[in-house]
Amino acid sequence: MEKFTDHELALMENMSPQHRELMHKLTPQERRSLQQNVTPENIQTIQSWIGTDQEIEKMLFWDKGGKYDDPEWHELKPFDDATAELYKAAKAHYAELKKAAIESQRRSDLTLYSQFNQGLLYTGFAGAVRCDENGEEDPKGRFFKGIEWRAIGSVEEFVNPITVYPVREGAFEVHFGARVADRPEGVLVYTGDSHSLLQLVMLHDKVLPKEGFVTSAEILDGKKLGFDVRAIRRSATAEGDVERISFGSELKLFSAMSVGNVKDALEASDMLSRRFYERFGLETECYKIGKKYRNFFIMRDENFKNFIPDTPIEDEGLVLLTATLVCRRCRRELNEFRDLAKNYSHIKAVLVNLGSPQFTFYDRVFADMGGGDPDEFRKNAAGVTPFIIIYVPKWRRNF
Repeated sequence: MEKFTDHELALMENMSPQHRELMHKLTPQERRSLQQNVTPENIQTIQSWIGTDQEIEKMLFWDKGGKYDDPEWHELKPFDDATAELYKAAKAHYAELKKAAIESQRRSDLTLYSQFNQGLLYTGFAGAVRCDENGEEDPKGRFFKGIEWRAIGSVEEFVNPITVYPVREGAFEVHFGARVADRPEGVLVYTGDSHSLLQLVMLHDKVLPKEGFVTSAEILDGKKLGFDVRAIRRSATAEGDVERISFGSELKLFSAMSVGNVKDALEASDMLSRRFYERFGLETECYKIGKKYRNFFIMRDENFKNFIPDTPIEDEGLVLLTATLVCRRCRRELNEFRDLAKNYSHIKAVLVNLGSPQFTFYDRVFADMGGGDPDEFRKNAAGVTPFIIIYVPKWRRNF
């Protein structure tokens, strides 16, 4: 039987039956956060804004569109037995992941603990390749082969999918991107600054190969790249106005694994999504919003003055979303930032990833907010990220 502390027992007296039951499932990290941040005085307030399971699901799985939500696609028939088995298993797997995502979000909200949501790997799935009765690609066909997960895709035009595709008897290929002309399409990854490029290189050279994936990268004209990891790391960590290694704002990343059964295929697709999202998830979403609406950006030390120059901002508003890439609130608020970028073209929205080097941001912005001491502000703001900082020109007091 679970042994609860006196503090936990005092909190449980003011919890709903659902949350008392959830206490048995908390991780050690969640329990530590509960001890530090939740009190008998604020526990009822916390519970009041967590919401119902239906409200949490709506908050987590708000991005819609494309074939993932197209009734016509979902009326297509599996082309073969392998696809039929895969689709049935994927449907059950997705239902379990959604259930896990909702519970994870509830635990995080209850304990005020920021962490990666292990259930939020996909926000939809559909057949991968539409085909005719002979299995040939056909945009008007009545069948489909394989499945395609929407892994990261709040902007419909720039979804980062993961495909699971039958390639021979009992075997499947799991890969980044859609499948076009019977080949993986890969995914576009933002590499417009040194830190993002370094993250891609680490994913490409170390993280995914360690899990058994075969990886490659290309510039947009199709030329394959080899990376000098040490040189890129030196470039990313260099200070001052130095010439940095760059391959442009985007690279195409390929990653694939062959497996022998449906169970292993679903596990491999989960791993691919998890490893990418842990390193790139929120930034990828924000970059894609900016790619579409042209006013959402990612801030680093090297481009800080593009957004906050030495002289005060004169002609436009600036909204900074400060967050870690695993923060429980980020998913809750991202759709609002997408709508902000869409509806207010004169405002710049900028993601400040507090998990990446942000020394200029700390020294300038946090110092301003901490009475001249950035550490004082960071100490007082602990446990409340993300927070939003809004700069408004003197002559414009509304958006």
